Amino acid sequence: MSAAGASNYSFFQIAKPNRGIVVRAEGKIVGLNYYESVYSPMVTANVVFEDVGGSVPNEQTGLRGTIKDALPIEGFEEVSFIVATASGELNFKKNPMIVTGSPMNIDSPQKQTIFIPMVSEFAIKNANKPLDRIYPEAPISDTVQKILSDPTILNIPKDKQFIEKTSNNDKVSGNHETALDVILQQCRKSIPVDGKDPGYFFFETKSGFKYQSINGLINKGIENFSNNNYRENHTYNYSSALEANLDNNLNDFKVLMPPVVRRDQDQLSSLRNGQYNVRICTMNTLTHEYTEKVENLLSSSNLGEKEVTPVDSKKFSKSYTYVINPGADEKGVSEKVINSPANYEPKAHMRYGLLHAQLVDIQIPCNVNLEAGDVIKLELENITQDDKLLQIYNQHRSGYYLILHLCHHFDTDNSFTSLTLARDTYGLYTSKK
Repeated sequence: MSAAGASNYSFFQIAKPNRGIVVRAEGKIVGLNYYESVYSPMVTANVVFEDVGGSVPNEQTGLRGTIKDALPIEGFEEVSFIVATASGELNFKKNPMIVTGSPMNIDSPQKQTIFIPMVSEFAIKNANKPLDRIYPEAPISDTVQKILSDPTILNIPKDKQFIEKTSNNDKVSGNHETALDVILQQCRKSIPVDGKDPGYFFFETKSGFKYQSINGLINKGIENFSNNNYRENHTYNYSSALEANLDNNLNDFKVLMPPVVRRDQDQLSSLRNGQYNVRICTMNTLTHEYTEKVENLLSSSNLGEKEVTPVDSKKFSKSYTYVINPGADEKGVSEKVINSPANYEPKAHMRYGLLHAQLVDIQIPCNVNLEAGDVIKLELENITQDDKLLQIYNQHRSGYYLILHLCHHFDTDNSFTSLTLARDTYGLYTSKK
């Protein structure tokens, strides 16, 4: 079975919660799209049905009709499914997705086409109750875990939480915002335990919720390539892609269309945004101490070769200014400063910006083993008039990339995975020197 071939809906069920109405719909699906993103704290999906009207009896009239009209689809229905592919299963049988509405349908005399958007069940729980409590000073990662585990809000199982420890503490207020939004606000404030680059992502995948630093995702992803199974499932090559035969499973790890480069360095913008060096100024309102320093913001964890600054380390084109208020979060008189933004904000801005220096879109045969936040390796064909066998792959653009966005697409003929990839530096090989 080719990974790009039509997939099998081994289970697809729509249920009306609290009403005991269940409809199986495996034979009616003409398209399904499933989405993950490191920017999104919830997975989403949409499905397209074609229904000729014999799916379910109407509760009032008893006449059989379409799923949309006779069930009816009004929102909050639970959708459980298993999509079997050559690479494995996309399984949401135990954790159904929730219908948010039915914004579009096309009626003909004998058929109805229905488009149904869905979100993670935790997205609905999140929207139901704002966070109204204040969490005392503690490691940010511990507070994130408390919010996710709270049985009155999200109640996410521990085995569905992948939280990277933080070295810094903070006091977190819910401010009557939703729990997932409160956690998202902590991302740029979080510093890993190694004390290096601040900047985390908080997102949901089919495995669960992840609160992880950019450096952590990169280092762990590259480390995973020492595992043969991971390496085989996360390495793709692009060469003569347009000649690929989708029915041949030898092409399962081939990039199907020419990669589309959406961004490839903008050094003028990088200099203006303080990508390399910035000036950081602070004023302590208690001691009246003023400090000013120029800091080099180069990262030590890269997807390609080690980052090298193109400018003098004493020069800068962006400044950050902070007024530090000791004891602002404490009762009485205190000299304590909790999580000063001068310690994380400039570096976090740099790290997020650097990660997005290169953006590439690719389409590959469906691989449900991939998740947002994974590191994959691209081997891109070298373009040369010399003997290509001396250097098959492009040493400059090939290498490790981080998955920013992911879409698994299933239709009646084929199954594909579309990826938006990001990378901070060039090169096929990484260097820690």
